[in-house]
Amino acid sequence: MIQAEKKRWFIKLFAAYQRFYLLPRNFERVEATGHIEVPEKPAVYIANHSSWWDGLLIFQVTEKHVKGDHYMLMAQEGLETFRFFRKLGAFSIDKTRIRDVVTSLQYARQLLEGGSCVWLFPQGQILHQDQRPYLFETGIGYLLHQMPVPVVPVTLHYHFGEEKKPIASMHFGAPIQEDWETMTRASVSLYLSKLLEEQADEHKQTIIGGQQLEPQEQIS
Repeated sequence: MIQAEKKRWFIKLFAAYQRFYLLPRNFERVEATGHIEVPEKPAVYIANHSSWWDGLLIFQVTEKHVKGDHYMLMAQEGLETFRFFRKLGAFSIDKTRIRDVVTSLQYARQLLEGGSCVWLFPQGQILHQDQRPYLFETGIGYLLHQMPVPVVPVTLHYHFGEEKKPIASMHFGAPIQEDWETMTRASVSLYLSKLLEEQADEHKQTIIGGQQLEPQEQIS
């Protein structure tokens, strides 16, 4: 696996690059709503994965609005192609090798033990945002058995309004704390997949209805 190698100078530089150039060039706006400030640390964040942009938007909102030290699990081939993500806090997983999967999840546990937060895309691949049902891999269950911390569900939705460029919306659900160790890995994955799917559906319906999710932060 490829471990993260955070560089604070690079994080600040990249956040500014996104804020003033990359995101305004590609999006009408990027919004974050819900329980953005999480009271307990460490925590595991889970998010749906429908776009290459997901990781970049998550990086931007955590850097600007969410306290704590954040890391993200990323596919091996993606991190090999975009190695600069290591400097932002990404580490890899190679799902073709069981030993590498275990090593990556153990590394995630070590980050949590050190007080950091870890982001996962439990679907394991990029899928259309409207594809249902959500099917999670069991790695999230393994990790929560090893380190039973709160889980924060985050949904991302991309849509168009009257403007030419799309709008990106992120919604942070309330932290979830269950007795993960009494559940099987499969049942943890199923429980969280249903919860995140329900949040994604509510998120989408709120956007369709033109309602506002509070509190709301403008990211770009």
